[in-house]
Amino acid sequence: MSYFSLENRIPEVSALEPKAVAWLYELTSRIPLVRTTYRRFVAAVLGMGMTEGYALDLGTGPGSVAIDLARRSPGLEVIGLDLGAHMIERARQQSLRDGQNGRPPWLQADGHVLPFADDSFDLVVSSFALHHWQDPLAVMNEIARVLRRPRPDSGQPGGRYYIADVCRETNTFQRIVAYASIPALSLPFGSYWGYGGYYESVRAGYTLDEARVLLDRSALPPGRVALNSTWFVPTLTITSAGRE
Repeated sequence: MSYFSLENRIPEVSALEPKAVAWLYELTSRIPLVRTTYRRFVAAVLGMGMTEGYALDLGTGPGSVAIDLARRSPGLEVIGLDLGAHMIERARQQSLRDGQNGRPPWLQADGHVLPFADDSFDLVVSSFALHHWQDPLAVMNEIARVLRRPRPDSGQPGGRYYIADVCRETNTFQRIVAYASIPALSLPFGSYWGYGGYYESVRAGYTLDEARVLLDRSALPPGRVALNSTWFVPTLTITSAGRE
């Protein structure tokens, strides 16, 4: 199979990054174009109307989404969770630099086995982590387990979810951008650390149809899969029904 083909999904090596990679992720998150992508994600999440209660940012990475979500919606008690210890440390340091006093709380744990009780969260979000999950159905089922269940007798709706990730369905310009990243990121990481770059992330992403199959097979409440790309980044969203 050609290295440059996006026809079939090729998983990335691992979601556990060395310290240097965690540092690079944080550095990348501060690039204006990337920050705009994360802020767009947070704005979409807040557009769902979930502004109070408990929220989980699953696969928080260097913490950009969790920090911005907590800042823009003080009524949400946000927890940032990631599998990588170095990522959690970068998130904690970034929140200190941003004047958040180390908050939100940061937790190192595996999304495949979330360390929370059933019915714990009003909102679960995840940005650009889906392609890292070794067993996405297991993670989705864990999200379903920890989401608040609806309580019709009290008029309280159930918890909401918003998952976004790179999509393997690209237009010509997005594919050119992905190919252009290969010399700067893919070759160094692939040669020396065994990790890919942005192109490998796109190649590890799901198509819309593949994401719909995952959602249908999971225990998540009814939702929808949509293409919500920027000019540069092909992005799919898996969201609670009724919102994009």
